[in-house]
Amino acid sequence: MPGSQWVRLREDIDCGLRRGAWYRAVSLTQSEVVLDINGQHRSFPLRHVEVVAKRPSSWTIVANAGNSTVIPSFWARGYAVCPRCRYRQLPLGRARAMRCDECDGLFEIDWEEPYLEA
Repeated sequence: MPGSQWVRLREDIDCGLRRGAWYRAVSLTQSEVVLDINGQHRSFPLRHVEVVAKRPSSWTIVANAGNSTVIPSFWARGYAVCPRCRYRQLPLGRARAMRCDECDGLFEIDWEEPYLEA
């Protein structure tokens, strides 16, 4: 696989991937992708994911995650996902950028991206 490729869910399904989080692709075929998830390789159907050539550098806003089983119920209406470490946190207001409480990275917030919109 030439160069790095990055993958995230494009459907609101419960499959072990964090909504809005980017994962490094290990390999890619016409029907599936193998991802490096915490040092373990797992395969996922391509129909459930988005693939990009460059790792994004802005927070993803997950506006609705009602299907998730691992987030607090009061977060189900929306939260932000760090592009570096996949940490989830609540954005304050409509700030242009936010510092990650986990990795201390400062990234812009992509309010215009329609991630998982109905």
